[in-house]
Amino acid sequence: MTSTPPDCTRWFTPGAAVPPEGVRGAAFTVTELGELGLPTGRLVACDPVVHLGDDDERPAPFTVTVPPGSYPVQTVVAEVEHPFRNRVIAAARLVVRDAPAVRWEPALVPGQDPAELADGDFFGYGVDAGVGCFLDATAHHAFPGTQDEEGVVWEAMDSVPPGPTAFLAEGTDGHTVAVFGSGWGDGCYPTWIGRGADGGAVCFVTDFRVLRFAPA
Repeated sequence: MTSTPPDCTRWFTPGAAVPPEGVRGAAFTVTELGELGLPTGRLVACDPVVHLGDDDERPAPFTVTVPPGSYPVQTVVAEVEHPFRNRVIAAARLVVRDAPAVRWEPALVPGQDPAELADGDFFGYGVDAGVGCFLDATAHHAFPGTQDEEGVVWEAMDSVPPGPTAFLAEGTDGHTVAVFGSGWGDGCYPTWIGRGADGGAVCFVTDFRVLRFAPA
């Protein structure tokens, strides 16, 4: 059995507050990054520094696709009462359409079966460089130099103001990537699909598990 989906909708309600485990409180601020191009409608979520451009590490797109087009990407910053870090990105969302999500399910890549998971476990992608991203499946080679700490992704990282990292960068052939800090840092993080009342996908949300695990 997969883990229970979090209350993603509430996170993206500006000013909402919850009493999360491990921290004394949290309020959420939503930031718009811009529109991400998905020319094939096949969404990939991964650590860009580890994966982009490396065919041996090429991540698979999610099995649920969306119509080709451009979609808004948002991050939600959790402002928490913690002695070392008090502003971290709790989640990132790709908005497919402006409709409320009435149910949630795990976003899967080919070969993953939630029935094989133990209770409370989840599928997710690994982060080793402190950032995650959304991009189209055809954009894998559009950001050369990323693994070598060069190119447009790193230039954008160097130019963002102090605080949680979040930006949209343009690579070759018009491809774009949305990059965002991964909560408290490295780990494995699930992505959820929100479905509307008609059963169609309305959003994808990567949960960086900020409100479950806070550093000591």
